[in-house]
Amino acid sequence: MTKEVLRSRKELTIMEEQSGRVGDEVNSKTGRRQSHHAVIIRKRKRVLLMALMAVGLFTLSMAATLGIYSWFNPDTDLLAWMHKSQTTEEGEVVPLLKERFNLLILGVDERLDDLGRSDTMLFFSVPSDGSKPLLISIPRDTMIWKKDIQDYDRINNIYPTDGIDATVQTVRNLFGVPIDGYIKVNIEGFVELVDIMGGVRITVDEAMDYDDPYQDLYIHIQPGEQILDGQTAMEYVRFRADGMGDIGRIERQQKFLKAALNQALSLNNITRIPNMVRQGFSMVETNISLNKLLSLANTVIRNGLTDFESVTLPGDGLYYGDASVYMLNIQEMYELIAEKMIPEEQDPMYLKLLQQKWIVDYMQIHETALTRAQEIWEATGMWLSESEYQAWLTSLTPPEPEPDPNENPGESGETLEEPSPTEPLEPPSTEEPQTPTPITPPTPITP
Repeated sequence: MTKEVLRSRKELTIMEEQSGRVGDEVNSKTGRRQSHHAVIIRKRKRVLLMALMAVGLFTLSMAATLGIYSWFNPDTDLLAWMHKSQTTEEGEVVPLLKERFNLLILGVDERLDDLGRSDTMLFFSVPSDGSKPLLISIPRDTMIWKKDIQDYDRINNIYPTDGIDATVQTVRNLFGVPIDGYIKVNIEGFVELVDIMGGVRITVDEAMDYDDPYQDLYIHIQPGEQILDGQTAMEYVRFRADGMGDIGRIERQQKFLKAALNQALSLNNITRIPNMVRQGFSMVETNISLNKLLSLANTVIRNGLTDFESVTLPGDGLYYGDASVYMLNIQEMYELIAEKMIPEEQDPMYLKLLQQKWIVDYMQIHETALTRAQEIWEATGMWLSESEYQAWLTSLTPPEPEPDPNENPGESGETLEEPSPTEPLEPPSTEEPQTPTPITPPTPITP
C-alpha cells in the first residue's frame, strides 16, 4: 500500500510538473496563486520589455547624436539616406565648403538720414585644406580706380553712392579673386551680436578718451584686461584718436576679432553656436544662407582654425591732388594674395593681372606721389599736399615793408625828389638851429 501511495504521489508530481503547477506562488498584487512557470514567463517578458526600451533609447540617442553632428557638420551628409542629395544636372554631388570660401565683411555707420560709409572692411578667406584662414583689413581711405567716373576715389565712398553690390564688385576687381558672399553689419547689429556672446574678454593697452557729438560717439575706456559689452566693444573698434589714425584702428579691430572668434569657438560656447548664428542672422544683411553660414562655422570649428593670419593691405598715406588717401603698393599686394591664396601652379597666370592698364597707371601715380611726398618732407619736415606746400613757401617770403608816416625823409635811404621848378623856393631860415635833445635808450628787461 505504501509503495502504491508513493507511486501515485510520484506520478501526480510528474503530472503537476508537466502542467506547471509545481511551486505555485501567490501574486502579491492579486492574491491569486500562480505557477512557477507563469512567473518565469512574466519575468522573461519584463526583461524583454526593458531590453526593447533600452534599444529604443539607444536608437533615439544615436539619432539625436547624428542629428546634432550633422547640424554642426552639414557637409558630412551623414543623414543622406533621409533626403535626396544635392546634385548638379550631371548628377555630381555639390560639395559643401570643399574649397576656399571668401567672405567680405562691411561695418557701416548708418544713421536715420544717412546711409553711412563702410568705414570697416574685412576680407576673410577660409581654406578647405585645414591651413590658416586669412583676414585682410582694407583701410577705409584706400584709393581705387572708379571706372564710371574715370578717376580715383576712396573705397569707403562706394557703398553710399553705389550700394553693397558695387562695393563687392570693387573688391573683387581689386584683388582679382572671387568673393562668395558678404555680411553687412551696422552699429546696432554689432552691439547686439557682442551682447549675445556675453561680451568679449580683451586687454586694452592704453586709456581711450574721445568725444564726437556729431556721431554721438563718446569713448572713455580704461586700460587693462576686461570684458567688453556690446556698446564698449563698439567704441573700442571705432577709436582712432591715438596718433595712428585708421591703421591703429585696424590693428585693434584685428585684435578684437581674434579674441571674439576664440571665445565663440571655445568649449563653453560650442553648443551655443547654432543659436548665436540664428540670432545674429537677423541682425545683419547678407546674401549667404543660414545653412551656409553654419557650414562655414563648422569648417572653422572642425579644422581648429581659430588662429587666423591677419594682415593690412600694404601701402602709404599720400595725397592725390588735395585728397588724403591710402595708395596701395599693388605689386606687393598681389604677391601677398598669390602666396596666401593662389595655388602655386596658378601664380604666373594670376600675376598677369598686374599688366592691366589701370594697375600700371596706379603704380606710376603711387611712385610719383611717394617721391614728391619725400621731397616735401625733406624741405618742411611735414606731410603736405602740393597746395599746402605752396602756401608754406609763400609764408617764408617776407612781405614788402610799408612806409612809416612818422619816418623823417632821407632816413630810410630813399632819394629825395627835387622840387618842381614851377613851385617857388622858400628862403632859408635865419633862426639859430636848436640843439637836439638826446634820446634815452630803453631800460633792458631783466631775464
